Amino acid sequence: MKPNWINKTDPVHHPVRFLASIWEERMLEKFGIAGKQFTPKEFGQLKCLMKALGDLNREVIEWMVDPANWWLFCQQVRIELPVSVIPDRPHVGFLLKYRGVGLRFMHSILRHSTEWADFISRLEKRKYEQTKKLLWAYAMGKPEALAKIEGRKHYST
Repeated sequence: MKPNWINKTDPVHHPVRFLASIWEERMLEKFGIAGKQFTPKEFGQLKCLMKALGDLNREVIEWMVDPANWWLFCQQVRIELPVSVIPDRPHVGFLLKYRGVGLRFMHSILRHSTEWADFISRLEKRKYEQTKKLLWAYAMGKPEALAKIEGRKHYST
């Protein structure tokens, strides 16, 4: 029997190809677009997105590659930033470029959802860790400020 990673879509051995396969499956399922293969540039963008999102990759792709969610995300990008061209279908380069808007938007939409509670928890933990690192840098040499930072147990919006 062949090992599972032989098809190059194993999440551990080939995580970029794994995410590409999820993207392609959702594009077929939600948009009816079949057979469009990722270009080398798009694989590179997907790899950068994977590094930027960490353990949030799969959920972000699952949510974004949906017609209604993609449209809402694009409208949010248009509201927040002066973007003249918005792709009508999910595009990995666009998502990579505006991932911060996407994560904030997903948080605002999904924060009360029980189905997405684990995702929201990981997203908030990630934001908390990023904020904590920044606060540590600002508070160096001030024991009272460091004590306040250490006293916080979670990130609240």
